Amino acid sequence: MHALSERPSVKEQSARPVPQYPIPVVANIVAVVACSAIYFLLLYAASRATSATGVIAPALLFAVVMIPIYSLIHEAEHDMLVPNARWNDILGRWLCALFGVSFAFLRHCHIRHHKKNRTDNELWDLYLAHQVKWKRRCNLYLMLSGSSYLLIWLSVVLFAFAPSLVYSRLFQRHAEIASFLEGSNREGKVRTFRRESWMVLGIQASAFFILQLEFTSWLVLLAVHGFAWSSQNYVNHAYSPRDIVNGAHNLKMPRWLMPVYLNFNLHLAHHQHPHVPWIYLPRFVPPSIARINFFRNYLRLWRGPRLTLEKSPARGRHAAE
Repeated sequence: MHALSERPSVKEQSARPVPQYPIPVVANIVAVVACSAIYFLLLYAASRATSATGVIAPALLFAVVMIPIYSLIHEAEHDMLVPNARWNDILGRWLCALFGVSFAFLRHCHIRHHKKNRTDNELWDLYLAHQVKWKRRCNLYLMLSGSSYLLIWLSVVLFAFAPSLVYSRLFQRHAEIASFLEGSNREGKVRTFRRESWMVLGIQASAFFILQLEFTSWLVLLAVHGFAWSSQNYVNHAYSPRDIVNGAHNLKMPRWLMPVYLNFNLHLAHHQHPHVPWIYLPRFVPPSIARINFFRNYLRLWRGPRLTLEKSPARGRHAAE
């Protein structure tokens, strides 16, 4: 995950390699339209299933289509969905309304991730000598089993109805959550989070009314997606070096799956070049370096956290980008 930061200055923007690596606008827009259409089609189909087993296929396909939706959101967080900043944010908000989160809040968390990656405040796969291992194991398994997605929906409800509760002691006690929230409680930001959270609820409610969705089917589809997303959310960083920039993997994946993930598995390349659009990331993966398999790293993450004696890394050269 990553966070909302102020937009880069004109000087910073001019330093980006945009002319050499232009945003694949047509591919991105086609993906947004196609994924949006499939999203509502699957919700509609599941709501009209005549048995519980009839919901399973739409639920599994729903979890698959949400993968490129999240990857497209990630492009929007880095201002790389479309070149126009206003439309980049509009499309980012739309996709986040489907995902179930405020775009500004998710962007805040994402940029925070780039600043604190592999530090003591973001270690799901490791634990420190002074920490209790079973508590860290529970922390990891709760994240893997779907609590991350549940918390995202909880943030929508809380920002909409009671924003102050987001910053209550309940969440501040959790090191990883508190670190993501840091710097997000400024009045202007909270107003944006609240406005966008109401938009999420409004779009979801409109879908229920227009498509006559069935609540249980909707819940099943989101639950399957929530588990799939949460359990994969840290696989690109698991057991990588404790380094702000280089603490990620370029994971191997079948070629036919890479367009579904929009090269999100090439996460080290992204952290090293955060302003290069997804379509060019394979160019930044050295062919001579051995790579871990995506699904192998996913499975070993389920074995639980490992002890680390390494110190928390210092902020990297691209950490704020």
